[in-house]
Amino acid sequence: MHFHDASDKQHTDELLREGQMPVLRYLLARVPDSAEAADLAQETLLRALRALSYGERPQRPLAWLLGIARNVLLEALRRRRYERQRRDLIARRYGADWASPWSEAWHQHLEARLLVDEAVDRLPDDLREPIVLHYFAELSVPAVAQHLSITPGAVKTRLWRARQLLRGDLERSMELNLPPPGVAIPLDLADRARAPSRQQPGYSSIQVALHVGGARYPIDPLSGPAFPEGAGLTLDNLRLAVDRLHALRLAGDRLLTERLGMWPAADPFEHAEPAAVWSLLRAAEIGEEAFQATGESRLVPTDGWRLGTDPNWRSVLNDLQQAGLRHVWFTLLGLEPTHDGLCSRPGAFAAIIAALERCAAVGLQTGANIVVSTRNVNEIGAIAERVRALGAERFVPAYVPSWSPLNALYETIRPQPEDLAGLPPAGMDVNWGYARFWADAESHTEGALTRLALQQTQSNNGGEEKPEARKRDLPLLVDANLDVFVGTPAAPPLMQIANLGSDKPADLYAKLLALEWPAPPDADLAAGYGDTESRKVHVDQSSVRRRWIAAWRAELNLNWLASY
Repeated sequence: MHFHDASDKQHTDELLREGQMPVLRYLLARVPDSAEAADLAQETLLRALRALSYGERPQRPLAWLLGIARNVLLEALRRRRYERQRRDLIARRYGADWASPWSEAWHQHLEARLLVDEAVDRLPDDLREPIVLHYFAELSVPAVAQHLSITPGAVKTRLWRARQLLRGDLERSMELNLPPPGVAIPLDLADRARAPSRQQPGYSSIQVALHVGGARYPIDPLSGPAFPEGAGLTLDNLRLAVDRLHALRLAGDRLLTERLGMWPAADPFEHAEPAAVWSLLRAAEIGEEAFQATGESRLVPTDGWRLGTDPNWRSVLNDLQQAGLRHVWFTLLGLEPTHDGLCSRPGAFAAIIAALERCAAVGLQTGANIVVSTRNVNEIGAIAERVRALGAERFVPAYVPSWSPLNALYETIRPQPEDLAGLPPAGMDVNWGYARFWADAESHTEGALTRLALQQTQSNNGGEEKPEARKRDLPLLVDANLDVFVGTPAAPPLMQIANLGSDKPADLYAKLLALEWPAPPDADLAAGYGDTESRKVHVDQSSVRRRWIAAWRAELNLNWLASY
């Protein structure tokens, strides 16, 4: 862990020291075992220290700490509920004399606490913070007002509104007898419940893209629509999707995945409530603490359209800053005529310029990349100067690494090494793996990467993961109708397998656990789909490999999903 200087470390020590007791009081009020509450408090402070050491600087430190504590507690309570369901299942299967290590009083407490905590977690940010600070951290109304920089009257109003919403939410949950996201373990999985501690999770990672708004991915303005035009998931349906995904993870006799990542697709700025969307999905992730501690986790890519044209842009950005956003990233295809022409959207370049200015006005960091093509190589230096003058801290010359199989337009203008003479201009950032590409573009042509793959053995001595290790990472997509697809729009084809609103999590659990996610060795892919003579560039070996896999999946017509 690292800190910028001694004063920075002192500030961190003070924050954690002053937050210890409020965090512990919050957890003691919600966990009947004081030793367990102390363990959860320690985990909370460790996560906070990790985030602080990587540069997180919360504007509301106590609310931030309690938010971490709430996530730690929810994870613990969900684990306990899962354990109870599993143990009850074993008792039904192997006899009533099987003894649970926890009392019935603890079970009742668990369900009540989890029901309330998940209802609190569904409150809007402006209502959740007063509830947590007043009732859980035991701050007075004036202290809450001072902490949130609002009046005591406003605190009372928000507390009243929050109580009304909680009452309705809890009544609906109890009427349905479905404490979200609770899911009973199906009896047909009981045979695998004998030794769950020895079973590995089904997947090491599941990464879910949820359609929250926008039709095209902002990092690839050249591509066709990844989603139908129109609104994405409403905030209520997004919360439902998150609950169901959490339930899916626990719906069988073993964890479906150790890590559950969630990201807003295509452009969170296109949602009516970008901050709420971004906060919800970031808080809902499981096992992603290492990523959340990085600067990239506080970055949002956008095409700049809404941000550059919305008259309420300042409140949108302020809300996102309060939620933890630190960095906004744009993609440019050239100067105005080139950019607007290539993405077929008049005014798109001007919207990005306005968005850059607006981010600078509120102190948000910005950056941009340029999709290098034969149409814009002479403009890159001018774009760099333009963007740098608007406050962009990083500007990365790049090109479309994943979507090119879908993009006939880019295929016609994808450059060759000779097109890149003199690039990148002096002063450009070439981090994130691009340094080797720009140092030797000849070794990054499709032909060179194909020949390299053909030379490698099936054991992938070139350093890439073996196919059998890769197959347990699963990409999913949830669209505006709550339909679940295996795969991503970045590497079609997709296959719909369920609906989160109507299908039981246990059924989807069984489908996903049965899936195989194979991939032929790179040499086989290169032999079937590579082009040893092509001089068009790829930024790295993984980008050309994704191109081959997309063609392989399409040719097999989704037979790679036929295992269930």
